[in-house]
Amino acid sequence: MIEPTVLYLILLFRVLVVGGFMLLLPRIVRRGLLFGVYVGEDAGGYAVRELMRSWNRGCLIVMSAALAVGLAIGLAGWPVAGNLTGTAVLLLLALGHYLRTYSKARALAPPDAKRQAVRAAAPLQGDEPRGETLAIVTLGICSLVCLATLAWTIVRYRAMPDEVSAASVLWLPSLDLLLAPFLALLALLTSRAKRSVREGSGGLSAEAQAVFRATVSRLLSVVALLICALLTLLSVQVVRLSLKATDTLGVAFWWLAGLALLFMLLSQIWIARPLAGGLADNEHWVWGMFYVDREDPSVMVEKRFGLGYSFNYGNRKAMWIVSTFIALTLSLIALPFIVTAV
Repeated sequence: MIEPTVLYLILLFRVLVVGGFMLLLPRIVRRGLLFGVYVGEDAGGYAVRELMRSWNRGCLIVMSAALAVGLAIGLAGWPVAGNLTGTAVLLLLALGHYLRTYSKARALAPPDAKRQAVRAAAPLQGDEPRGETLAIVTLGICSLVCLATLAWTIVRYRAMPDEVSAASVLWLPSLDLLLAPFLALLALLTSRAKRSVREGSGGLSAEAQAVFRATVSRLLSVVALLICALLTLLSVQVVRLSLKATDTLGVAFWWLAGLALLFMLLSQIWIARPLAGGLADNEHWVWGMFYVDREDPSVMVEKRFGLGYSFNYGNRKAMWIVSTFIALTLSLIALPFIVTAV
């Protein structure tokens, strides 16, 4: 009964994390944005408040539905299927709810909004990346720790009882190997991200963007280290649970999880700076989240939402990075089945 309980707790954790992020989403955007749509600095009134109330209600419904479906299937005798199905329901309903709300926000955008975007330019002379060293060190630490954890888990799996599935013990270290180094890589790319020429503010804008870029890079590095530590600890505890060496996840895991959530929450609020020029242009933003501009040489541009930068999906280099990440994801998903077959 230990394994189903762990799966239920993991599902609950996912629901709380995704649901909490959804509730925070409209509150951590740059000034003048509403669900990825630029509606103007002074937007407000009944329509905006009603859209926010509708969003909050929908988020609670999505969380409840995902948890109910996952637990119902799990308690019927299929805990792994319940965990996966509940997660799928959570993600699909969350995406549908966002797209529905985004379409309503589009109707609130001013029809005569002035284009504020200027194509991204190469970095200024003498512009040294800030936060690059921390990102490189973080990438090395996360890669080594995650690979070691995955290898240790594979070795320990051989000693586990036959009823313990490979998927239940290998997906966590696989997720760790995927997420933590990728976040560290994003921190490194962010530290080198190009700045944009902004209208009207000259050198002040350039310095403000440099500070923002460095802040985001360092925050991503810390988040990568926290995620690495959290998932590594959880992976170890799941292995020990499966080997019956312990019967709890341990106090340290819950303290670390609370610290990680608190840090990410505070960093999102802190980084929600005022809107910068090019972000006010709705033309190249798909669904308010994806930036696509083949004429922009930047691999990454400032996000419309609070934390960090977004890939330019019109840039070939960016698409190579995204494709590699997807390929690694699919490979790690297949890993438990390969280990089981061997």
